[in-house]
Amino acid sequence: MPQNLYYVQPGDTLSGIARRFGVTVADLLKANVICNPNLIFIDEPLVIPRPGLTLPKAGGGPYYVVLPGDTLYCLAQQFNTTIRVLAANNQLFNPNILFAGAELLVVPTIPEAAQLKLSWENTAQQFCNNMNSLQIHGIYYIGSFEWAALGRAAIPDLVELLKNPCEVVRIYSAISLGRIAMNREAKQALNSALGDTAAVAYMAKLALRRIDLAAMGRKRIHLITADTFLAEEPLLNAPTTPLPKGTEVVVRRWNIPSPTGEEMPPGGMAVWDQVQVVSTGKVGFLLRVGYTEIEMI
Repeated sequence: MPQNLYYVQPGDTLSGIARRFGVTVADLLKANVICNPNLIFIDEPLVIPRPGLTLPKAGGGPYYVVLPGDTLYCLAQQFNTTIRVLAANNQLFNPNILFAGAELLVVPTIPEAAQLKLSWENTAQQFCNNMNSLQIHGIYYIGSFEWAALGRAAIPDLVELLKNPCEVVRIYSAISLGRIAMNREAKQALNSALGDTAAVAYMAKLALRRIDLAAMGRKRIHLITADTFLAEEPLLNAPTTPLPKGTEVVVRRWNIPSPTGEEMPPGGMAVWDQVQVVSTGKVGFLLRVGYTEIEMI
């Protein structure tokens, strides 16, 4: 276990953990998404702040798993947004009711569908064959979560975008429909996309699987979109187990920055997500790629 990551043990308190590592409770609250300092949970991984190392807050983004005692007011403060934005982007009709174990989407603003669609189409029209990784990340990867925040209302636009001449648009349209994970119209469009290029067809297949899982009340299950490795700890040299694309996982804790400050190309800190493999029950860490992108639908 890395020195700067601690798994909560039975009987632990935040003040006791702080004393053990020579930090303050305020330090721990600054380093981790914790709504109630009096409520921490066994096996919850906490980043222990290290002197001289500035880390982003661990525990949430692009999703957050609700814990007992959480409130939308607290989470809005944790993620520098508002109750209104969190409620709208998660289709919460009563912002005073949160269910422990639910997964909230963390998008900082309420997206505008027409503007989002225009951005996707215009970028593809100008740069489709010469698009760089930063453009794909900024427009399409980030955009896939914005479409997810719009929920059911996004589906007609995404069905149309799934026919766009640019393959990148079609891939991320399928991913976006998988993130939303609902609607017969979406399934019909994704079934048609199974005859598209190999890349589009595979994402459509994963999106269809996620829609089926959501219909069974299992939307917490995400599907790996590329061959990867499950690390025993959030360290680049940790022992790993291969995970093939299509593997189903449940994320236990999102967005854990490298506790030791390790970096990953193209620049920036390595970021991990703690997951449990559905088929085996094995728990480990998935490394984010590129611009700290998750390889999951």
